Amino acid sequence: MQQKRPDRARQRSRGQDAPRIRFLFAAELGDPITTVHVNEHGCLAGTMHGSVWFYGFENKEVEVLASFSDEGIRGLFMDEDSSYAVLNDQCKGWRMTQPHQQVGTVCFRSLDRKNTQTVKHVLMRGSLACVLFPITSFVVNVARQEHHTCNFKLFDYGSSGEVVPCDFDGETLAVVDRTNGGAFPIFRLVQLASNDITEVDYLPKANHTALLKLWGSECFAYAVGCTLYIYDYRKREVKQTFQHRAEIVAIDAQDPEIVASLSSDAWIKLWNGTTGKCMHTLFIPEASFFLGYPYCLCVHGRRVVVSADEGVFLLDIPATPGEV
Repeated sequence: MQQKRPDRARQRSRGQDAPRIRFLFAAELGDPITTVHVNEHGCLAGTMHGSVWFYGFENKEVEVLASFSDEGIRGLFMDEDSSYAVLNDQCKGWRMTQPHQQVGTVCFRSLDRKNTQTVKHVLMRGSLACVLFPITSFVVNVARQEHHTCNFKLFDYGSSGEVVPCDFDGETLAVVDRTNGGAFPIFRLVQLASNDITEVDYLPKANHTALLKLWGSECFAYAVGCTLYIYDYRKREVKQTFQHRAEIVAIDAQDPEIVASLSSDAWIKLWNGTTGKCMHTLFIPEASFFLGYPYCLCVHGRRVVVSADEGVFLLDIPATPGEV
C-alpha cells in the first residue's frame, strides 16, 4: 500500500521545514540520473547514457551541455568559469558562458602511456577525480588539468568484483574488501599521497551496507536500513545514530559538520554529525523512489539537489526566524 504523504500545511504544523521545490531535469526511462552537483553557481546532473544538464542560478535556465555518450557520467564539478563532467575514461569541460564551448578534455588512459588497461573506477570530490586502473591510480584536478600518480594498486588486494572503492574525499580513498568471505567485509582507508593504509575489520550492523561515505578525518557515515551511523573508525565506536521511517537510499557527507540522508519515502534530513541534532527535515511530495536506482543527494549551504525516479529536484531551505 502506498504511504499517504502529508500536505504542506500539515508539514508546517509538525515543525518540518517547507522548502521551495523546483523540478529541474526530467529523467528518461532507461537513462537514470547517475550523479548531481550543486554550488553557488548552479546545478549539474548527469545520466547513465552521458547526458549532462546545467541550471544556472543567474539566468535560471535549463541547458543541455551533452546529450549522449557511450559512457555514463561518474562525477560533476563547476567553478565560475567552466563546468566539468567525468566519465569512465575521460573528463569533458564546457565554458559557463553561452555558447558553452567545450574545453579541457582529458583522456585518463593517456596519463600513463605505458598503461594499456582500462579504467576500473572513477570517484569524484570537488575538482579532484580519483582514477583507478588495476595496477595504477591517479588523482586528477579536472579544472587545472593537472594530475599526480599514486602508489595504490587495486590489484594488490583482490579481484575487481570483490574489492570496490566506495568514497573519495580528495585525500583518502575508502575501499570495501569482501574477499575474506566472512559476514563482515574489511574496509581500507588509503591515504593516496603516502599510500598509508588503515584497515577496519568491523562496522556495527554493516555486513550488507552499500551506502558508506567518509565524513571528516576519522569517521564513516553509513546506512543500514532506516538507520544512519556515524562511526569513528580510529576509536572504533559509534558516535551517533540517526533514524528514518523508511530505508535510506542516499547520503551526502561532504560538509565538515552536516550529514544529509534521503529515505525512500521522500524525506530528507540534515543532521549535525557532532551533536546529533536534526537541523532540517525536508519532504518532496512529487518524488518517488520505487525503481531501485542508485539515487543521488548533494547539499551546498541552503540548497539541496536530489535525484528521484522522475528526475532531479532542487530544494531551497527557508531561513528560520532569527537566523542570519
